[in-house]
Amino acid sequence: MLNPVLRQIDLANGLTLVGLLLSTFSSIFAIQGQFYIALICLIYAGIIDLFDGFVARKIERTELQSQVGKQIDSIVDVCSFGCTPVVFAYCFGLRDPLSVAVLMVYISAVAMRLAYFNCAGLSSQGTEQYFTGLPTTYAALFIPLTCLASFALSEPLMKMVLDSLYLALAIAMVADFKMLKLRGIWYGIFSLAALVGTVVYGWAIAVGL
Repeated sequence: MLNPVLRQIDLANGLTLVGLLLSTFSSIFAIQGQFYIALICLIYAGIIDLFDGFVARKIERTELQSQVGKQIDSIVDVCSFGCTPVVFAYCFGLRDPLSVAVLMVYISAVAMRLAYFNCAGLSSQGTEQYFTGLPTTYAALFIPLTCLASFALSEPLMKMVLDSLYLALAIAMVADFKMLKLRGIWYGIFSLAALVGTVVYGWAIAVGL
């Protein structure tokens, strides 16, 4: 019989762990300088984070599995959308003092945003639910989208763009604004965006860019 810890790995929690593995591979590929593969892994870490909550709501699970799921989801989010983007940016070349400061602000914002969400949760207005600030998962959308500019921009200019992006993401994550929790058709839209990103970066890998 499985021990009490491993018994908490249901389908939803297992998906969350797969997302963690993907973001870990993203960091490893970034360290190796294989940035396009790293971005693809980051994209799918984000897609899995989008769907594991949906799966959790659809399956039958124990109260303990549900509580463990909330904890592991937050821990994985710090790793996948906090640490991994920082490793990616640093390996990409954001190593000057200003860039490092931006990355430290970014990962601090990720941690604070997740801690606040764990305590405050979603707010509701009618039938709609809202996040306070930008969810950390959106890093897995905006970073790969922004990196498409690397096909056209010089490396120094691309680094400036990434500095600006990471700072903007950090500010948005801790900003006091309400953001609608997306659902329904948006799952399909994000999945399509992931497929497009995979095709573009896969093509770049195939042609040796």
